[in-house]
Amino acid sequence: MKARILLVMPPQRRLSLLRILEANGMELSLAGGVREAQAKLSEPASYDLLFVDAELSDGSWKDILHLVTHLKKSCEMIVCCRYGNEHLWAEVIQCGAYDLIPEPYEEREVARIARSALDSQYMRRFMQPSLSRSKEAAS
Repeated sequence: MKARILLVMPPQRRLSLLRILEANGMELSLAGGVREAQAKLSEPASYDLLFVDAELSDGSWKDILHLVTHLKKSCEMIVCCRYGNEHLWAEVIQCGAYDLIPEPYEEREVARIARSALDSQYMRRFMQPSLSRSKEAAS
């Protein structure tokens, strides 16, 4: 089964990342900004991972993170940026996103981080039902 990815990025900035993700066997849906991402995240289909540009024309990566939390979506989020720095990386991690990837995108690094995020997300999905059953049994 292919991982389902939502790539939230302006069309003029997504081509290199799109190629890398497709070459690594990921099924992609595209959104150009916050409003379009909100529509896609509100659909019944689920996503395993989101790649979100730090600079969106109608909001920010934090708006997407808020949507994921508000809609109770079980997926990881990776923030992409033109220029990475320690301050932004720390903010991304502290807010609950999985990681920050700066340009230029290096295929092996993007693939490694994506696989790691997917493994984390799959493990959380796997553990969630068993944790719920354990709590019910304890009561």
